[in-house]
Amino acid sequence: MQHKIGLYIRVSTEEQAQVIEGSLENQKHRLLGFIDIKNMQEPNWGKVVEIYADEGLSAKNTKRPAFQRMLKDIKLGKINLILVSDLSRLSRNILDFCILLEDLKKANAKFLSLKELFDTSTPAGEMMVFNVINLAQFERKQTSERVSQNFFDRACRGLRNGGSPVLGFDKDPADPSRLIINADEAQKVKRIFEIYRHECTLQKTINQLHAENIAPRVRHGRKERHNLAGRWTINSLLSVLRNQAYAGLREVNAKNKNKNQTHLKNFEKHKIVKASWHTIIPRMEFDQVQEVLDQNYKQERLRLSNAETRTFFLTGIIYCEECGRPMVGSAGHGRNKVHR
Repeated sequence: MQHKIGLYIRVSTEEQAQVIEGSLENQKHRLLGFIDIKNMQEPNWGKVVEIYADEGLSAKNTKRPAFQRMLKDIKLGKINLILVSDLSRLSRNILDFCILLEDLKKANAKFLSLKELFDTSTPAGEMMVFNVINLAQFERKQTSERVSQNFFDRACRGLRNGGSPVLGFDKDPADPSRLIINADEAQKVKRIFEIYRHECTLQKTINQLHAENIAPRVRHGRKERHNLAGRWTINSLLSVLRNQAYAGLREVNAKNKNKNQTHLKNFEKHKIVKASWHTIIPRMEFDQVQEVLDQNYKQERLRLSNAETRTFFLTGIIYCEECGRPMVGSAGHGRNKVHR
């Protein structure tokens, strides 16, 4: 029976994906050449039905659009053979690979790797495939840990690890790991903190910023419509008022701030260290703003905990088709009633 083939190709970084004659094209060329040879050896051996390409995505998990589309096509019977240049393109996670094998068996489909030509129908062949995936997973985790350790060491020295500079700072042309103060924007930052210290609420601060035509720094390439229009939001204002960089500090592993530090590895722990750039907002003034923000947050949490609970029946049922996020309900207060 002729194989209905799905070619799966992948590169793990955006830089690799942008190279016109790079790895993606090489993978595709090798796979198509292999199919031509097999069809010469065995007439009607197989036909390419679809090419699935994930650009700039790691194989550490299955959160890859083309990969998920390929799984759906397998279940629908559109393809019955996955062809890859090597197993690490398909998966670098032993658990995900085991689940994939089970899905293939249920759909009476299979996969074939040009590099590892093991017969998975035999115990020895299946063992060898698992060993290859296990080694790929080990290599990925070891590389990830080495990179994380390097980032942690740089951050503890007060250096940047990439990303766009915040309002008030620019990259140092002589050393991109450091920041230099943008004099014009620094005045805006000082004014933002001054307004908030006077108003003590985020919304009133936003209103005053708009009245004084003080706009946030536009992030080109992002999709936030408010940012592109030069408008402040609660979150964008909070990101400025909470940013330790203005007080000459460097926050390390901010995402792990609320985790139990004793359960984390040394390079995963949250720290605040002295930054390698100059201060815009004096430490005392910065700390005063943080105290007001913390107090307002506690009051808001208390207000919400005592507020009327409203149930939206489609919560957790409908999701955005494009990004996969859940669609949540909201309410607006009118003159006479609440509009859901």
